[in-house]
Amino acid sequence: MATLSDPGARRSAARPSRPPVVPFALWDGGMSAFSSVILTFVFATYVASAVATEGAVGDAAITAAQAHGSQVLTTWQALGAVAIALLAPLLGNLADRGGARNTLLRITTLATVVTIALMPLVALDSDYLTLGAALIALAVVFSELAGVFVNSVLPEISTPANRGRISGTAWAVGYWGSIVCLGMVLVLFVMPGTGLLGITGDDGWNYRAIPLFVALWILVGTLPLMLRAPTHTASAPGERWTPWQGYASIVRRVVRAFREEPVMLQYLVASAIYRDGLGAVFSIAGVLAANAYGFSPVEIIVFGIAANLVAGFGVFLGGKFDDRFGPRPVIIGGCLGVVVLGLVVLLLGSTLVFWVAGLAICLFVGPVQSASRNLLTRLSQPGRETENFGLYATTGRALGFLGTAAFAATVAISGDTRTGILGIVLVMALGLIAFLPIRLGAAGRASVAT
Repeated sequence: MATLSDPGARRSAARPSRPPVVPFALWDGGMSAFSSVILTFVFATYVASAVATEGAVGDAAITAAQAHGSQVLTTWQALGAVAIALLAPLLGNLADRGGARNTLLRITTLATVVTIALMPLVALDSDYLTLGAALIALAVVFSELAGVFVNSVLPEISTPANRGRISGTAWAVGYWGSIVCLGMVLVLFVMPGTGLLGITGDDGWNYRAIPLFVALWILVGTLPLMLRAPTHTASAPGERWTPWQGYASIVRRVVRAFREEPVMLQYLVASAIYRDGLGAVFSIAGVLAANAYGFSPVEIIVFGIAANLVAGFGVFLGGKFDDRFGPRPVIIGGCLGVVVLGLVVLLLGSTLVFWVAGLAICLFVGPVQSASRNLLTRLSQPGRETENFGLYATTGRALGFLGTAAFAATVAISGDTRTGILGIVLVMALGLIAFLPIRLGAAGRASVAT
């Protein structure tokens, strides 16, 4: 056995442990499978379309059943958004005050995995529509809460000089993970026929089996960070904590921020607006491709793979720009890119334009999301990161109806699904207008390496 008298042992003892940058990125690579496969391109479509319309006869009945399925799905997600808005800042406060960040990270991540693993219970029967919608909404809640705790790890494993690159690389790994997972789902479960695994479509089993694969994927990707997350020091060790005290502390925190950190509050509101527009870009991509451009299910998945490939490349480059120029120009340039390209898709309605401009939009989505996360770490006081990311999630959910509501309103007015793009463009423009006047100071500029 080596002792400290051994020079090699002394060097080993003196050498600081490497920050878990790779596990941090792998967490994004694992959890991204939920948003891409379950929430956007595959399982939610199965629930809102196939499950909802099972047993319906005739075009009118099928159309009505699809509308009902979409309504049930979005209603449950709205309830989930309320739960996130209430729980995110509360649990963020608990994580910072009691040092429970890592425990809460593990609980919410594993709860996401378990909820997804229960989704095969959703049989191809309209009676299971509510169960499917509820499980998807519950998984959204757990995954969003887990994201609060993961985001707060970023300042602990990076420096101001490399934080943009680390954040951007993790986002890129998330997109690349989505590519691989979507590709495997396509080959193993969807095409050709029922996929290479040969799981039949009887009672929807070729789609019901997909969540089991996704749950395993997420578990493997997130396990390294759950095991190696850096220690998070409690800001108020030993103090008794209750939810009521937690909410009271949050209210005091917001009131104090009005006096002492008005810039951060302005940023939380502005970013909530444009982040909702960014979220809508991906959440309606499948619907837009199917309803406005006639994409088949296989074509939608292929488009999703291409979109994540481009987004992964964009966010990797965006992280480098973030470190060199700071998060402010990355956010402004990215929002402008989405607005201009969105107008191109709207005005030039061909399928080729949708492919080219739609994929080009994906170049800007990831960098804005990554730079936004980095900027909040710069604006946060030490020891308040998790609580602030809780507020970040809450403001995002409080204004989380803007993108989808604007999309739905423009479609309702025009009667054309494609014009819904205008609603998203308007939300992005509003968020950019709210962001531009904020005086970020050094937080918005590049850091000087020391």
